[in-house]
Amino acid sequence: MRHKGLALVTLLFTFSMMIFLSVDAQAAVKMSNKKLVVEMGTAPQLQLIDSDYDLEEEADSWKTSNSNVVEVDEEGILTPVSVGSTIVTAKLDGKKYTSRVTVVDYTGMSEEQKEVVSFALQYVGNRYRYGGTSLTKGADCSGFTLAVYKNCGYDLTHNAYSQIADTQKVKMRDIKPGDLIFYGSSKRACSHVALYIGNGKVVHASTETTGIVISDYKYRKYVAVGRVLETETYPGEETDESVTRYATQQ
Repeated sequence: MRHKGLALVTLLFTFSMMIFLSVDAQAAVKMSNKKLVVEMGTAPQLQLIDSDYDLEEEADSWKTSNSNVVEVDEEGILTPVSVGSTIVTAKLDGKKYTSRVTVVDYTGMSEEQKEVVSFALQYVGNRYRYGGTSLTKGADCSGFTLAVYKNCGYDLTHNAYSQIADTQKVKMRDIKPGDLIFYGSSKRACSHVALYIGNGKVVHASTETTGIVISDYKYRKYVAVGRVLETETYPGEETDESVTRYATQQ
């Protein structure tokens, strides 16, 4: 009986160690990028990495939550399809690993426009917080645009309606990446602002439920478009400086 009891204890110990080592091994596996901004026309690869040994793990499967934005093959290679954001999931030994992949199209953008748009897109998926201006801890709609442009050297007021006055008036047909779109029942009742990123899309701090997201620019009624960037950002275009209102440059 004593030998049987010892064998049972040994078996249970071995089984426990196998489970522990399996869990520990899974804990060491990480997605190569938790967030990734991908440019149209490129084909980057996501990987599962064993951080203990700095080795690549082969996933059992790869899946995208929106194949209209990006496709992913069995090796984790991404094919951007359209501007937007999606979650790519790798599965290994029953455990899921995710990466938020955001697709951008820089075609025709100036360097300053690229700077604004690429910086803003880094924070897609982050939280919304009413009254906030932190891109990592939480921002509301005007706090988001304020923080993005502050990084690029411009001052905006922390209020959607006031940002209309902070910016140069632009017609929708002349909109360019980096411009701000204002939403509401009327201009006086403007209650929301978003950053235009091209291809008919905006990035904005939407709601507490959705956080910072990419949407179609006409997902709701817009009442104005404003430009923050300097005239020289758009070579060949003339602007009447006597009626142009720019955000204050730091």
